[in-house]
Amino acid sequence: MKKTILSLNCGSSSLKYNLFLVNDDNTVEPVINGVAEEIGNAKRSTMKYLFKDQKKKYEIAFHNHEDALKDMFKIFEDHDMNTESIVAIGHRVVHGGSVYKHSVVIDESVKKNIEALSPIAPLHNPVNLIGIYEAEKLLPGVPNIAVFDTAFHGDLEQPAFRYAIPDKWYEDYMVRRYGFHGTSHLYVSRRAAKILSIPHHKLNCVTAHLGNGSSITKVNNGKSCDTSMGFTPLEGVIMGTRSGDLDPAIIGHVAHKMAEDENIELSVAYDKVMNMLNKGCGLKAIGGTNLMQDIRAKALEGDAFSENIVNIYSYRIAKYVGSYMASSDGCDAIIFTAGVGENEWYVRQKVLENLKGFHFVIDHEKNKVRGEEIIFATGEYNGKSVKVMVIPTDEEVVIAYDSLYLGYLKSDIPDVYPFEK
Repeated sequence: MKKTILSLNCGSSSLKYNLFLVNDDNTVEPVINGVAEEIGNAKRSTMKYLFKDQKKKYEIAFHNHEDALKDMFKIFEDHDMNTESIVAIGHRVVHGGSVYKHSVVIDESVKKNIEALSPIAPLHNPVNLIGIYEAEKLLPGVPNIAVFDTAFHGDLEQPAFRYAIPDKWYEDYMVRRYGFHGTSHLYVSRRAAKILSIPHHKLNCVTAHLGNGSSITKVNNGKSCDTSMGFTPLEGVIMGTRSGDLDPAIIGHVAHKMAEDENIELSVAYDKVMNMLNKGCGLKAIGGTNLMQDIRAKALEGDAFSENIVNIYSYRIAKYVGSYMASSDGCDAIIFTAGVGENEWYVRQKVLENLKGFHFVIDHEKNKVRGEEIIFATGEYNGKSVKVMVIPTDEEVVIAYDSLYLGYLKSDIPDVYPFEK
């Protein structure tokens, strides 16, 4: 019987999953992927999945995550993928704090640590744990692996991660920069090293993961040295519904004004402000929608308002990219990835146009190619060429390989992944 690896990404009301086939040479290939949505809302919950380029979607009552997992297993069975073939399960866990610098086999101590980190990741770690507990219950004896969003940034040094705050905040309240999207930044930097024929531990690059959530990372000698997201995913560049960087005094100012205007308690106003910063700001606030493709389309039709939004968005990204390049000994590449980074050629063009000192020359035809790994521009920094690339991210394959090696093969994660060869 063929072996398979299951990756799970458990959200508060959703369950994303990918099933990978393990080949004889210990490479993996995707077989089925899908998502259960509106879990807990039995009247609206749905399951959709992709198998051999065929998409299916149906309504089904999911009262809890266990219901969704059981239906997922039924889908596997219907497509001749027996659950007994699953030899390891990889879980996306958002926050590993400063404890975990790489993926780990889940045991009781790991679960306790994930739970202990829940106060600084209240929207993510508790539901990530739900996925772990349900998987352990439904597939007893199968090893579970935690793959942390923060792990790639685990080697950040104090100049990058330390805020200028009292020691008590840092030591007792765990306030520091952690960074996120680490699995994506790892994958695209490794693929860039392969494409450029540079050993990944010698690659210097800037990776731009631009989606509804966005983060920029400086990679020196293959390791994350700085990243735009901070204590939470709220810091950094403008995102779909998140504000990104702002003066922290704004929070208190707006909360007080809101409390007066709406005649509500200050604590209630504060909660509303924080909710808005995460869910009602960013592109949604300044552009009327969190969908950059809609804003970009109007900008190209000559709409001055939309053009201004693209300029604001692109300039903030360029500031991070430029500062990361300037603080590196050299930069081999800038890499765009994720939904906006991979698909919005106009945004990429605007970002490069803002990086004036690096003299980027854009191949506009290549820049409009979608869904492929491409080099579409070249610039110069410190007397050396800088390639600008688009690399579609694949966080799931990293989760699959980490689970394969740690969970099934009982070995260390390799220095070079199969997708780098």
